[in-house]
Amino acid sequence: MSTHPTPTVVIARILRGLGLTQGRGQDFRVTGDYRNGERVGTYVLTLTRHADEVVAAHADEIEKRSDRTGNSFRVSLRYSSSGRPVASVANYGARVRETPPAPPAEEAPAPAPAPKPEPVPAPTPAKEADTPAEPLAERALEGARMRARQRRRANALGWSDRQAYLVAAAAAGALVHDHHGVLRDRPRPGCPGPAVDEARLAPLVKAGFVVITEPFGPGHKRVSITADGRDALTLWRVHRPTPAVKDRKAEREPLRPLLDGEHAARHGRAAAQDDQRWAAEAKTFRAAVEARHAWEARQERLWKVWATVHDLTYRLGRTVPAGWVPTAEEIAEHRITPALVDELRAEAEHPAPEPELPPMRFHVPAEVAPLPAVPDEVEQLSLFAGSAA
Repeated sequence: MSTHPTPTVVIARILRGLGLTQGRGQDFRVTGDYRNGERVGTYVLTLTRHADEVVAAHADEIEKRSDRTGNSFRVSLRYSSSGRPVASVANYGARVRETPPAPPAEEAPAPAPAPKPEPVPAPTPAKEADTPAEPLAERALEGARMRARQRRRANALGWSDRQAYLVAAAAAGALVHDHHGVLRDRPRPGCPGPAVDEARLAPLVKAGFVVITEPFGPGHKRVSITADGRDALTLWRVHRPTPAVKDRKAEREPLRPLLDGEHAARHGRAAAQDDQRWAAEAKTFRAAVEARHAWEARQERLWKVWATVHDLTYRLGRTVPAGWVPTAEEIAEHRITPALVDELRAEAEHPAPEPELPPMRFHVPAEVAPLPAVPDEVEQLSLFAGSAA
């Protein structure tokens, strides 16, 4: 039996030797990255700001010590807007080394003023003296706001442990439909895996976290993760919100899409288009109703003139005869106003048809297209570039 330590043991020993603690709620964790059910590498998930700073300070040392054991790890370093290092350690993928931002320049102390025979009031300090501290405070405030926003996004997921596991399984390519059409969780190639209730998967699909892709083999379909699902899974792993307690019935209820995610943005755009369509149709309907009321009011005025001339009291289904116009004697006798005479003559020459109201239709909200699956070749190290402090 081989006595060589595994990559997980090697990197854990190196980091513990630098004073970091390992485990849940500590400085770091070591885990594996799976694609299509196969392990493609080992990476380190830094969980504290102290861990990022220690790894950044000993990046070259970590790589050299891992090379000597035969398990080479690469240390990637990125920097946030506040200058904080964000480390990624893995034995696969490309290494990224960003240049740390330059610290703000310090102003040279001003020379002491020459002595004067009489004391003079001290000059008011210029605002420029405080400028180096202001960007630091603004960057710190921006970083705090960003972390609070990410925690809100993680807490808004509302996943149970089982739902989080299904998203992680989709990210690893382990959720596959077999040739019988049964959805199965296959943690390893060749393993049949247990059946998965698709009713539990449906809320994750509708919320845009996973998508059922086209068949990639004879009679097979795969459940893949989307960009929103990838970001949500990263938030779940980094911020570790309290899982929701759900039974089988509750896990079939709708889920909220990722806060500020692409799926939520698509729903917002679709809702805005629906609102615009409803507003346009409502405007058209109101205009038709007003035209109908105006036509009815005009017909009522003309009927009253005709009824007055013929000494009628009740309508009883009677209408103004087509083409009827009062004579000059009738106009003078009944004192019909010139405006009403003009309306009667216009109606006699060109009868106005009765306006019709547009039909009432039931509109179905616009459907939102599902998000595409994240390609397998996407660099997975980028998922952990935003580890929480």
